[in-house]
Amino acid sequence: MLEIIYRIYEVADLEKQLENMHNFAGISYNTELTMDCKICDSREHFKELIKNEYGENIAFRNSKKLNIGDLYCIIIAEHCFNTERYFNRIEYKCSCCGCKVVGYVDKSVRLENWEIKNYLCAQFDKYGDLHFCSRKCKEHFIEKERKKCLDSGLVDESYISREDFKRKNIAGYIYKISKKSTEEFYIGKTIYLPVFRWGQHLKTERFPIKNITDYQFEVIEIVPTGENILEREKFYIQKYYKENPEKSLNILCTAHLEEEQNG
Repeated sequence: MLEIIYRIYEVADLEKQLENMHNFAGISYNTELTMDCKICDSREHFKELIKNEYGENIAFRNSKKLNIGDLYCIIIAEHCFNTERYFNRIEYKCSCCGCKVVGYVDKSVRLENWEIKNYLCAQFDKYGDLHFCSRKCKEHFIEKERKKCLDSGLVDESYISREDFKRKNIAGYIYKISKKSTEEFYIGKTIYLPVFRWGQHLKTERFPIKNITDYQFEVIEIVPTGENILEREKFYIQKYYKENPEKSLNILCTAHLEEEQNG
């Protein structure tokens, strides 16, 4: 004997499919008519029972050959020890757009703990139980709520994002790394928080992390929005090179400068 859980769908027109799109927790954008369970001798016996109930033309899989209004059957499971979970209907409203989402398995898009911590000032009690119909809605919600958090003056424990730079009218930073033992130096730029760029340098052969106490990392200019950060970097590379050419580690840029001077 077989215990078969199944669903019956009707092929929907484009307008109805678009209406069903928010029901992402379902299997199909077509219209679900029923979900039930039948006890039968075999799959062939199951198909006979379904045809007797819904007509000889019902299909047993979704296909491009089906037309609007056609019915088809999808087998969900067989011989289940916990059939109740397949009938556990899930309903909720998207916390961003407010649309109603319906399904049988909870596949809702939620805020991850790291997103709440990094974007929403670690307000887990406020944002921990929200549901969204799509990632697009979640991203829009985070953007809107993050602005509220920052404008309200809450303590922000997150990393600095590119969007935050736009809010602070900062195009980026020009920094200088110096080797104390040799007095060599390197000039660079970053559009992100300088400490992250410093961490990236410590993974390179030029600045091995084992010698970290021999280095000095400093920000020499905060470049405001509207200024060309590449030109500001070039300015400082040339400035420090002219002052002490033998100590510059900006090989390509200084080599180009030498060609200009010798040309």
